[in-house]
Amino acid sequence: MKQIEVLIVEDSVYSADLNVRVLRKAGFTIQHKVVASKKAMQKALADKQWDVILSDNNMRGFNALQALEVRNQSEPLIPFVIVSEDIKEGDLRKATEWGCNAYISKENLDELGQLVAQMLKV
Repeated sequence: MKQIEVLIVEDSVYSADLNVRVLRKAGFTIQHKVVASKKAMQKALADKQWDVILSDNNMRGFNALQALEVRNQSEPLIPFVIVSEDIKEGDLRKATEWGCNAYISKENLDELGQLVAQMLKV
């Protein structure tokens, strides 16, 4: 499959690694960066062009809606996927209104590769 550049917004190294492993298992060659704050995400977006952003929702001091807002301010066309086990229905609805492309529960993480392939049309 195709090489993709993935920005992972996640404060758990374990969870970020799981995202990478699932995508590799799905056949992707991945270059990635993990960030866990608004400032780090802004820098990552300024430094490089990303193919997709994967964002947890439940981080210390930062969440998926805030990450989506950062994306919208600088690179609104990058596909954005919330990968989380904890998001309120109202927040998910707001994320969709703000341009979030998809939500996947960490319980269904094995579906991430197929979802990314569909979004990137590869």
